[in-house]
Amino acid sequence: MFFKRRTIDALSVFFAFLAIACVGARAVPAQEPSSYFPGASLLPESVLSQCVDLPDASDSLDAQSIVRAANLSALPVAPYRGRVFSYGIASWGSQEAQNRTIDRGGFDVGSFGGALGQDWTLTDYFIWGYGVQGTQTNVDAKNSGSYDSRIDSVAGFLRMSVFDALWRVELLYGGARNTTKQTKIGSGAANKFDATEWFFESEFGARFDRGYTRIEPRANFRILSLVEPQKAERFVVSNERPEEFSEASYRMKIGSRFSWEYATAFGVVTPYISADWSHEFGSRYIYTIGDQAPIPVAYRQGAHKMARDKLDLCAGLDYALRDTFDVYIRYDVEIAKEYADYLFFAGFNKKF
Repeated sequence: MFFKRRTIDALSVFFAFLAIACVGARAVPAQEPSSYFPGASLLPESVLSQCVDLPDASDSLDAQSIVRAANLSALPVAPYRGRVFSYGIASWGSQEAQNRTIDRGGFDVGSFGGALGQDWTLTDYFIWGYGVQGTQTNVDAKNSGSYDSRIDSVAGFLRMSVFDALWRVELLYGGARNTTKQTKIGSGAANKFDATEWFFESEFGARFDRGYTRIEPRANFRILSLVEPQKAERFVVSNERPEEFSEASYRMKIGSRFSWEYATAFGVVTPYISADWSHEFGSRYIYTIGDQAPIPVAYRQGAHKMARDKLDLCAGLDYALRDTFDVYIRYDVEIAKEYADYLFFAGFNKKF
């Protein structure tokens, strides 16, 4: 625990120093998308050729801007200093029974919420941002004698992205306070406590264009810590830990995104699909709902254990408008042994 706290403190100091150093820095247009906060991106050669071949390009101001962008290998997007982003999420899932005991009889889970934040474009290759997220999660046990849970979560995070035309590195760091209310099925006995969640996530990605298709392989690593008080342990049906619950998840994810960008008179439309495989090296007692969103909600349910390997499939659409804002929507399916969850994610970026 001492090592975890020292690590978290060091990361906090790093991001605080970074934020102070960047205030007042010169802003120039950076158009790199994020895995979690999509937006404008560079066009592949296939789409650039479409822009150049526009008929009567010299007679149209819109077409001229696209042609100039093609010559510069950049989007026809107006320079911006930063952007305000907001998104909403809805997620639901189900865990099948793992044996006949009361606290491993399976459960259903559902979550919804939203977030608001801001990004700052600091240089050609660097974006820094922050945000807050609020969610409500309900966990319903399938066996009588177990308990249902309601988790109200408030989280804050800092993020930064460093990138070039062919690669990117993203860092995400934050924490959440999860207020949990538990009710035993049958007796109606109630329990309430606050849990603390910390997380740090890094992602490394590359980009290749093959004809009309953009291929973006990526590798992601996340550390997530969940701390529940002793009060929570005493309420669990099968109390396997007499002290407070404090464990960490170490998750690795690798996969790729495949996208196709099409220039229009107002911006760029980007449909895409992706596939990722993840493996858990740490605690299997920690479940996360909305695992594909920027800030997952961490919880546990009785003595259930999550499978170590999961597969995530996704389809989405980004629309980057030149002078106003970007909108995006996506749907994720995550499957594992005896478990599956689904995520609907939609949001926008308002440039300024």
